[in-house]
This record gives sequence, structure tokens and C-alpha cells, in this order.
Amino acid sequence: MKKQTNLIALALLLMLVLGCGLMNNIAKRSSTDFNPYKGKLSELLQPEISSSLVKFKLSGTVDAPSYTGATEAKAFTYMQEGSGVSVKVDGGLANYPSAAQANEKIADIAKKNKGTLTKKNGGQRFATPDGGTIAWTNGSLFCVVTSSFAKPASNFEEAASF
Repeated sequence: MKKQTNLIALALLLMLVLGCGLMNNIAKRSSTDFNPYKGKLSELLQPEISSSLVKFKLSGTVDAPSYTGATEAKAFTYMQEGSGVSVKVDGGLANYPSAAQANEKIADIAKKNKGTLTKKNGGQRFATPDGGTIAWTNGSLFCVVTSSFAKPASNFEEAASF
């Protein structure tokens, strides 16, 4: 009986360790995983994502043909939920044929907004002075999010696996 209990405990521990490793791999992808990204954008826009104490629930997505040159683009809305308050975060996610094209897109946005690009995990990042709009690239992916407050936009950036 004790041997069976030990085997069950070992099996549960193994499942926990492997499960945590798999989740960590999914959550922390490197830019090389996205250069170029070969999956569907809907696979990245999960029904729920979270970071620390904040959760985001997907309200909806639509195709976004305005991203010229992108192989696929989606506009999305998430609701940030935390401490009994919900805040809307709107965004766009586009997949370009190459990282260079995604970086051109973010450079154009930074120039139009008279902003400065900074490096982020092998890609680039831009934020408006008020922090309400944040954009970044990761490989061939380009993402931009906006919120009426700075914190929800940066919370989304932190929670996104891309």
C-alpha cells in the first residue's frame, strides 16, 4: 500500500513539474518563435490571459485589413478585471512576412507620434507619453494596445505571450 501511495505521489509531482514547464514555455516565447510567426493570430488571442493580479477577458476580435502588408491582422478588445473594476483595452495584432516589416510599422507609428523606439526582447517598443498607447514587435508580430488609462495598456503588454 505504501509503495502505491509513493508511486501516485511521484506521478502527481511529475505531472506538476512537466505542466509548469509547458506553461512557462508557452507564456515566455522568445522572438525567434515569432520570426516569422507561422500560426493563426487567434491562437495568440486567448479567451483569458493574466499577469500577477490582473486578468484580461477577450470581448471580441475582427479581421483588420488596415494593416497594409500584413499576412493576417486582428483587432481585439479585452476587459481588464481586477479589484472589482473593469477597464477596456483595445488593440491590434498583425503578422508581417518578416521582423523587418514589423519593425518598419512600429517605426512609422513612433514617427507619426513624435516618439522614440526602445528595444524590447529582440524587438522594439513605443509608448505615448501618457502611457495610454503602447506598441511592440516580437519577430514578425506587431501589437498595439490603447486604453483610457496607462496602467491597463502596460498590464496587457506584460500579460501577452507575444
